[in-house]
Amino acid sequence: MNKTFYSIFLLSIGLFTWGCSSEEDPINPEQNDYSEILADYADVVVVADYHELEEKAHELKTAVDSFFQTSSQQNIDAACDAWKAARVPWEMSEAFLFGPVSFLSLDPSLDSWPLDEAQLQEVLDSQFELTPEFIRDGLGYSLRGFHTIEFLLFRDGNPRNAADVTQREKEYLIAVTQVLFEDTETLHNEWHDGFRDEFVNAGNSGSRYSSQVQAVQEIIEGIIVIADEVGNGKIGDPYLTKDVLSVESQFSWNSLTDFKNNIQGIENAYTGMLPGGPDGKGIDDYVKEKNQSLDTRVRQEITAAYDAINNIPEPFRNNLYADAQIQAAIDACNTLMNTFQQDVKPLITN
Repeated sequence: MNKTFYSIFLLSIGLFTWGCSSEEDPINPEQNDYSEILADYADVVVVADYHELEEKAHELKTAVDSFFQTSSQQNIDAACDAWKAARVPWEMSEAFLFGPVSFLSLDPSLDSWPLDEAQLQEVLDSQFELTPEFIRDGLGYSLRGFHTIEFLLFRDGNPRNAADVTQREKEYLIAVTQVLFEDTETLHNEWHDGFRDEFVNAGNSGSRYSSQVQAVQEIIEGIIVIADEVGNGKIGDPYLTKDVLSVESQFSWNSLTDFKNNIQGIENAYTGMLPGGPDGKGIDDYVKEKNQSLDTRVRQEITAAYDAINNIPEPFRNNLYADAQIQAAIDACNTLMNTFQQDVKPLITN
């Protein structure tokens, strides 16, 4: 074929194709932009929550230091209150157990359970110097974090009798609380000073996220994981085994409050805001635009899961035979998990 004729032929095809295209069926459809959702999730939810966690952990450290210096009942009571206050932002943060909390193993360092009471007693009976360095470098995750501190502070849901706390327990307590504070400081700094930008800039050079969609789906996966863990792990496992030792926060009797704060964390991650904080643009805004009835259902299911947990008799460790209430809470968490897995996650597309 003559080259000139061939070029004219190709040009005519291109013009014909262009002329037949329409706005309803574009060749390169515009991609969804999730920039604002990612930025507000990082700043308004994650970094803000970790900042509060660091502050509450510092207040816990201060209270424990005071008890170490003056071992009064008033001071151990204050340390117990500070422990419960620090649990709130931590449990809400379990809706986003990805990033530094995962790849730096800060989750197990902060919150492993059950506590290995026998091994802890061996350490207390030993001649080891109980320093933060020894606990961090010489002992495993099951002998540090929130639940080791909880065991040293609480008995049967109440602050321990201050006079019963041994000198070795006080030394361990002050060291392990220092390690926990340092972990929360690291976690906040790692997000604030580095991972935040990588997450917000998903799809760009320097980010481990190949697209904004992948980053938004990470948010949703975090929600799915904690809904599953609360329903089938934290509530379901002790219910099936009737093993009190497997109940999280069983020494303080704070279990159900922990679980409710996990559900609150799901709401925070979905709506892009913390309770009492600024209202960022969340996944809820996107879902509402695509399917308003789904957004309504998600909100109803979050409330239903929270209320079902709230209906389990306190303390959870003493009511593992409350069949109807416990099963209702498990079912509500699973319903919420399935909605995010089957209905919300597929909405997140390019």
